[in-house]
Amino acid sequence: MTLYAKPDQTYKEHLEAVYNAWKETINAKRPLIERVANKYNFSVERFLKGSLLTVAFHDIGKMTAPFQEMMQAIIHNKPFNKSKNYRHELVSFIFTVKYWKVINKDEYLSTIPLEALAVVGHHKSLDSDLTSFSRESASDVPSILPDGINEALAIAVDLFKREGFILPSIVQCNKHEDPFKSLSNLIVSGILSKGIEKDGAEKCRTIYFLLKGILHYADWYGSGKSSVKYSINKDISLVINELKQRCYRKGIKFNGLRPFQEKCIGHLGHLIAIAPTGSGKTEAAILWALKNAEDMKNAKILYLLPTMVTANNTYKRLCDFFGKENVGLTHSTANLLLQNDSSWEAEEDKWENRHDVLFNQTFMKPVTVGTVDQLLTTGFNAGNWTLKEANASNSVIIIDEIHAYDGWTMGLIISSIRHFSSLGARFMLMSATLPQTLQQLFYNELQNAAIVKEDTLLNAKRSKYFVVDNFLDSSLRDIEKAVLDGKRVLVVVNTVSLCQELAQKLSHLNALCYHSQFILKDRKEIEKKITNAQLVIATQVIEVSLDIDFDWLFTECAPPDAIAQRAGRINRYRDSQRDSRVYIFRATEKGAKIYNQINLPNFLERSFEEFSKEITNKEKLSENDLINIVELVYKDYRIEDSEAFKEAKLQYNLSQSRRNMILDSRLGEEQQEVTRLVKYETVSVIPVCFMKEVLNLKPSERHLYEVKIPLWYALKHKEEKNGITFCDIDYDSNIGATFSKDNEAVNIIF
Repeated sequence: MTLYAKPDQTYKEHLEAVYNAWKETINAKRPLIERVANKYNFSVERFLKGSLLTVAFHDIGKMTAPFQEMMQAIIHNKPFNKSKNYRHELVSFIFTVKYWKVINKDEYLSTIPLEALAVVGHHKSLDSDLTSFSRESASDVPSILPDGINEALAIAVDLFKREGFILPSIVQCNKHEDPFKSLSNLIVSGILSKGIEKDGAEKCRTIYFLLKGILHYADWYGSGKSSVKYSINKDISLVINELKQRCYRKGIKFNGLRPFQEKCIGHLGHLIAIAPTGSGKTEAAILWALKNAEDMKNAKILYLLPTMVTANNTYKRLCDFFGKENVGLTHSTANLLLQNDSSWEAEEDKWENRHDVLFNQTFMKPVTVGTVDQLLTTGFNAGNWTLKEANASNSVIIIDEIHAYDGWTMGLIISSIRHFSSLGARFMLMSATLPQTLQQLFYNELQNAAIVKEDTLLNAKRSKYFVVDNFLDSSLRDIEKAVLDGKRVLVVVNTVSLCQELAQKLSHLNALCYHSQFILKDRKEIEKKITNAQLVIATQVIEVSLDIDFDWLFTECAPPDAIAQRAGRINRYRDSQRDSRVYIFRATEKGAKIYNQINLPNFLERSFEEFSKEITNKEKLSENDLINIVELVYKDYRIEDSEAFKEAKLQYNLSQSRRNMILDSRLGEEQQEVTRLVKYETVSVIPVCFMKEVLNLKPSERHLYEVKIPLWYALKHKEEKNGITFCDIDYDSNIGATFSKDNEAVNIIF
C-alpha cells in the first residue's frame, strides 16, 4: 500500500523534499543559528539535531488509518467525512517527544521538548487552552499503521545518517498513549512554565521560534516542490544604473550618488538617516540594505512604513529594483483575522492556493515591504509569529518615517528594536524631520549607530511660505485662480469629510479626490492619475512615498513634521526659478482632534504660531528651518515619558509572559494587543452597491472592492452573502465612501 503525506506526494517523496528544503534553509540561516548558539551557550550541532528531528517526525502522525483513508478519498475524488480525521500533529508530537528525550539526555538543549512543541504547532495555533485540538480532546486515538510507522522511522534514521548523526533506537510500545492528554499535561499542568523559568524565557522563546520557523520553511517549500529562495543577491552597481535610468525617464540629470547616499552605503551597522523629501532616501536605504545584507552573509531585507498606501507605493518601487517575484507585500492589523485563522492549513489544501498569501505575510520573500505593524504583532505572539521572528532576526530592517508614531506604537517599536537587534538584526531608521529627543532615544537603543544627515539639501530653500489666519475653505477662489493660471495645485486637509466636500465644490476644475475611503480598485486608478492631475485634493495619505511634484500647496495646519512632508510634494526637484508656494491655514476643530494623539495642549495652534513666527522673518524656509519648527513645537514632549509609551513596553513583555513565551495568542484574547491606538476600530467591507459584481468574482479578486470603515458602523449596517461581508454605505467612485445612512456617522473623523 502506497502511503501519502499529500494528495500529490507520497510520504517518502514529501520527506525527501522537506529534507532538501531544510538543508537549503539551514545553510541560509546558519549565521543566525551561530549567533543564537553563542548567545545562549549551546552547540550548533545540538540545535541541528533538534531541527532535523522536527523535519524527520513532523508528519509521522499521518501514518494512521483515518488520514490515509482521507488521502485516498481526495486522490480518487470520493467523499470523506473530515470529522473522522485526527490531527496528525498530535500523533507526531508523541513520537517527537520520545526521541527528544534520548537526544536531549545525550546533549542538553532545554528542559522542555521545544522540538515536539514546534511539531504539534506547525499547522494549527498552539494556545494555552489547546482550542485547535478540541475535536481530538473527545476523540479516540486513531489506529496506527505499523508498516507506515516502520517506513517513517527508516526514513528518519536515513536522514540523520546523511547528516552524520545517529538517531537512537527506542522501545516502541504496542499501546500508544493519548496524544492530547500528553500535550495537555505538558502545557496545562505547569510543566511548561516551570521548564521555561528554569532555562530562561528569552532562550526558550528564541530556540522555539527558530525550530518552528525552519520547519515551516522546510515543510512549505517541500510541499511546493521548489528550491528555497532566501535572500537577494544583486550588485550595487546594477541598482545605481537603474537609479540613473529612472532619473533619465523623469527628465532629471543624474550626477552620481549624493554624498548622503555614499555615507549610507559606506556604513555597516545600525543607521539613523535624516534627509528631506526628494533627496533619494529610498535609494539610499536600498543601497545600505544590500551592503549590510551581504555583510551578514545574505540576510533578508524588510522595508516598513506607517500606512498601507505608503507601503503599496514603496512596493512598486522595490519591484522595479529587485523584480516582482522577489518582493513581498504585507499589510498589518487588517490581516490579523487571516493570520489567526489556520484554515488554509487544511490537509487537502493545494500549495498554489496559499503560497503567495503565506509568503507575503511571513517575510518569506527575499525582500518584503509592509507596514510596521507586521513586525510589532510578533510581540503579541499573533499569527505566524515564529516564522516572522525567525526571518526578521536575520534581516536588515528599514523603518521609514520613524517620527510618524504616537507613544503607544513607538513603545512597541522600541521594544521590537531592542529584541531583534539583540539577535543580530540591523536597523536603518529614516525621517525627514527627526526631533533631537527621538534621535537620542534611538541612539540609546542602537549601539554604535551612525547618524547621517543630508546637509546640502537640508539647507536648501525651494518654496515660499505663507500663513493664512482663516480656514482653508475660505480660499476656494484662490485655488480656482491658481489652477486657471496653469499652476499644478495640491490641497491637503486633515479629514476625509472635508476632502470630499472640497472636491465636490471644485468639481468643475476636474479636482481629483484622494483619501483612504476608496475601494482598492478605484484608489489604484486615482494614484495613476495623480502624477498628471492639475488639481488634487487629498488627506494625509498623500504625505509620503508618492513621487509627485506640484507647484502650489494649500494645506490645513498639521504637526510641523506633517507639514514638511506635504511641502515635500511641492517643487520636489528644487528648481530655484520656479514659483512654488505653500499656504498654511488654520485647522478645523475636527482636524485638530485627529492630529493630537500625543495630547499636547493646543498642539496645532502651537504649530500654526511657530510657522507664523518663522515666516514673518523668512519668506522661504529651508528644510533645517522646518526641523527647527519641529523642535520648538515638540520641545515639551518626550515620547518615552508618556504613559502610552510605558504601557506599550509593559504590554509587549506581558503578552509574552502570559503565554509562557511560546504559546500563540487567541483571536481577541487581549484588548490591549493592538499596534495602533485608534478611536474607531476599522474593518474591511464591500459596499453593497458592488454585491452583484463581486459575487461573480474569484475570491482572490474581491479585495479590489474592499474599503475600511468603522467596525461599529459595519456591525450596524452589514449584510452577509455567500460568506462575504457587504455594508450599506453610499459610494461614489469620484469621492469615495460616505455615511449618510447614519446620523451618528456624519461626525466620524478619519
